[in-house]
Amino acid sequence: MFKKILSVVTLLLVAVIVWAARDSLASSFDYLKHLNVWVLLFLIPEQLYMYYAAGQMYFAYLRAKGSTKVSTWKLTRVSLEINFMNHILPSGGVAGLGYLVWRLKEWRISAGQATFMHILRYAIAAVTTTVQMWVAMAVLAAVGTLPWPLFSIGALTCLGIEAAVVVAFVIVMNKKRIDWFSGVSARLSNRFVRWITRGKKRKILDEQKVDKYFTDLHSGWLVAKKKKKMLVYPYLWGMIYSFLEAGTYWLVAAALGHPEILPQIMLGQGIASIVGTLIATPGGVGGYEGAMIFVLVTAGVSVEVATITVIVTRVILLLGTIVSGWGFYQHALLSKKGHGAVKNGKLNA
Repeated sequence: MFKKILSVVTLLLVAVIVWAARDSLASSFDYLKHLNVWVLLFLIPEQLYMYYAAGQMYFAYLRAKGSTKVSTWKLTRVSLEINFMNHILPSGGVAGLGYLVWRLKEWRISAGQATFMHILRYAIAAVTTTVQMWVAMAVLAAVGTLPWPLFSIGALTCLGIEAAVVVAFVIVMNKKRIDWFSGVSARLSNRFVRWITRGKKRKILDEQKVDKYFTDLHSGWLVAKKKKKMLVYPYLWGMIYSFLEAGTYWLVAAALGHPEILPQIMLGQGIASIVGTLIATPGGVGGYEGAMIFVLVTAGVSVEVATITVIVTRVILLLGTIVSGWGFYQHALLSKKGHGAVKNGKLNA
């Protein structure tokens, strides 16, 4: 029954997202008359391959570690499911993590190991995105279409992302820092729960279990440190993923007759992804589009071209995410293999 309820809740969230994006959906249909539909059709295989590349960041690491062998079909399917979860829930990737932990139980991957993979995947994607942003800013500065305020925003975004990645790995790479962080996080969480419940619920996290969880993260780091070549393929797939993510917007711009705005897209997509993560809406609806249109216009793109490019791409990605991931998610959730994923009314992650 819980799985059915979760399925219905997810469907309601999909409806909420579509309703929130209703204006963009209506506008995108009006904009289609300005686009070369034949060029636009390349978005279908491009989007699917982008999700496949995202999955390869996880499973290339697993294969290099020798933990498991995953077929291309299985990898693509799980990638589509995780992408669906990340877009449906306003969680900045946390929903995808919980789902990933559950799905990887099939290959006997612990929660801590799965979390390390998830952190690694987002760290790689973030770093490769900043590389693209630095390149884009260099190109725009060379052609004279990068105003100083936009450069400041872009540079601070890149440096902030890179600093966050460094801090995360500084914590994970040292066992003493792991013990300190797990203890502090458990105590603060329990104090917050006691305050919210007025003392009725005394404890939500067990410090020993939290420590075991972060110790698994530390173990993942030690393996990666010992075999640095394990990170080569995930990083290469991260580069491919980041380029394809910007490439979705570029295809729409090309269909509009403006393929020359690729550098503006690379910069705008990087800044907008941060805004979309911080905005408490499913998939960053609203904030992402506004931020990217602002960057494109500030970098010299006309308002009409920027608006059409961003809105049409976001609508296509939204619909593609729902269509490609919903069925696989439902099947995994309700199938017999997923029976052990739900116990006592909770999704075991």
